[in-house]
Amino acid sequence: MKRYQCDVLVAGGGGAGLMAAYGAALNNASVMVAIKGRAQRSGATVMAPGAISAVDDRWKKEGDSRELHFEDTMEGGRFVNDRDMVKVLCERSPELVLELERMGALFQREDDGASYSLRIDGGHSFPRCPFLEDRTGKEMLKAMAGALRKLHVPLCEEVMVTRILKRGGRVTGAVGVSAVTGEAVIFDCSTVIIAAGGAGMIYENSDNPTDLTGDSYGLALGAGAPLRDMEFVQFYPVGFLQPPSMKGIFAGLLYYSRLYNAAGERFMERYDPERLELSTRDRVSMAIAEEVRQGRGTPGGGVYMDMTYQEPGFIAKMTPALHSTYMNMGLDPEKDRIEVAPTVHHFMGGMVVDASWSSNVPGLFGAGEACGGMHGANRLSQNALAEIIVSGMTAGESAARYSANLPPSFADPAEAESEEHKVRALLSSEAGETPGEVREKLRKTMGENGGVFRSKESLEKALAHIAELKATPLRIRQKDTAMNRELIEALETENMLKTAEAVARSALAREESRGAHFREDFPEADDGRFMKNFYVAEGKDGLEVYSKSAGMKGASA
Repeated sequence: MKRYQCDVLVAGGGGAGLMAAYGAALNNASVMVAIKGRAQRSGATVMAPGAISAVDDRWKKEGDSRELHFEDTMEGGRFVNDRDMVKVLCERSPELVLELERMGALFQREDDGASYSLRIDGGHSFPRCPFLEDRTGKEMLKAMAGALRKLHVPLCEEVMVTRILKRGGRVTGAVGVSAVTGEAVIFDCSTVIIAAGGAGMIYENSDNPTDLTGDSYGLALGAGAPLRDMEFVQFYPVGFLQPPSMKGIFAGLLYYSRLYNAAGERFMERYDPERLELSTRDRVSMAIAEEVRQGRGTPGGGVYMDMTYQEPGFIAKMTPALHSTYMNMGLDPEKDRIEVAPTVHHFMGGMVVDASWSSNVPGLFGAGEACGGMHGANRLSQNALAEIIVSGMTAGESAARYSANLPPSFADPAEAESEEHKVRALLSSEAGETPGEVREKLRKTMGENGGVFRSKESLEKALAHIAELKATPLRIRQKDTAMNRELIEALETENMLKTAEAVARSALAREESRGAHFREDFPEADDGRFMKNFYVAEGKDGLEVYSKSAGMKGASA
C-alpha cells in the first residue's frame, strides 16, 4: 500500500485539476494531483478545440463588456445559474487568460501580431474568445503542466481516487486504486479538490474521452456533498454519424458551418432566424432532432454540415487537426457535406459549491465540470474553458487558505484495507455480467430514454433499467490485479450508474422544458413552478431529489 502526504489533493488531471493545483501551489500549499490516466492525455480539456470567453479592455470589441458577458451567460442558462459564480467567471477570466500566456500558452493573433484573434459562438453577443487554431485545450494543458513542473508539484498518474475520507464531518484524506498494480493508495490530506470531469460515457453517443465516467459525482455523493442541475446534459449539435468507429465524435465547429436537412433546407431559419447556427447549443441540437423526427433527416438519422462555402484553404488553416481528421476519413470539407447528429458533450450539473468553489463538507472543494451552478440549464460555447481556469484557480486558492492553519492530516489505514477488500471481492466474483456488458446496456437505455427528448414514460423506463443494472453483480474475467483494465472499469461503472440515476431522477422531477432539458409531455417552460434548481443527495434509501428557488443557496440538504 502506497501512502502520500500533502495539504491539498486534486482528484483529476484535466485543465480544471491542473489549474487548481497551480492556484494552491502559488499560495504555499503542498499539493499532489491524482490522475486516473496520464498527464496531458486524460480528461476532456486535451480534446477541446474551442476558445476561452473573456472580455477585457485590451482586446474587447466596441460595445462589448463583462456585464454583457454576464447577461449572455445568464440568458443562455435560462436564469437558473448561480449568479455569484457567473460574476466570478466574467471578472476573473480575462486576467487568467493573461496568466496562461505568462505560463507559456500561445493564442492566435491578428496580422498586427499584438491583438488577439477572437471568435464568436452560440449565445455570445460579440466575438470575445481568444483561441489557438482548434487545439486551445491542448495548448492550455501544456502550459499548466510546465508551470506545475517549475513549482515541483507531483503528479500521481494512473491512480483512480475512489473515496473521500472524513472524520468529525471534515476531510481527512482520500483513498484510491492504482490502475497499474490494483493496490490501494491512501492520501493523507486536509483538503480535496474534486476535478474529475463529467460523465459522457453514460450515453451511447458522446464526444467525451472514455475516462469521463461520473467519478466526480460519485465522489461528491459519497462524501456527503449534494449535486445540482443534473437534468441538464448538453448535446453538441454536430457529432459524426459515420463510420461506426467515429460515431458521436466531435465533427466540427458550428461557427464555420451551415446546417441543411435532407431536403436541402437551411433549417435553422425556422428555429432561430436571427442567429441561425450561432444559436445556443440546446436549440440547435433540438432543431436537428426535430428535423429528423419530422422525416427531414439524412439516411443515417442526422443532418448535413456544410463548410464548402468557405474560401479554399480556410478550414485547413483555422482547424488543422479537424481538417486532418476529415482527410483521413476520405472527406474533403471544401467539397463534401458531412452527415452529423447531436452527441453528448457537457454536464451542466455537478457538485454544489459556492463562489469560492467550496462545498458543504469542510475541506472539500471542486473545479470544472465536476461542479454545478455556473451554466444553469445550458452552457454557452467557450464558457467551459473559461470555467476551467476560473474555477480551478479559485478552488486552488480557497483550498490553500483552508488548509493553511490545519495540522497534518492522517487517515485511518483501515480505510485502505477496506478498499483492498472491495477489490478482492470484485476479483473473486464468478457470477453476474462484465463491466463492459453493464455499461453497454446503461448507455443504450440513457440514449433511448434520457436523450434530447424525454418524457415521464421514458425516464421511468430508464430508472427501471438502472435499478436492474445496479442489482446485477459485476464479474471480472481477469483475476490478476496488475494492469487490470476491467477492474478499473468495474469501479467506474458504479459511478456511471449513480450518475445516470441522478440525471434521470432530476429530469423526472422537472416537469417543464428549459435549456438542454426537453420534456415531450411538458414542452414549454414554466417559470411559475420551475424557476428553481433540483438537487440530488444520498439518503437512507438511496438518492433523494429536492428543490430550491433559483438564487437560493443549496449546499446542504
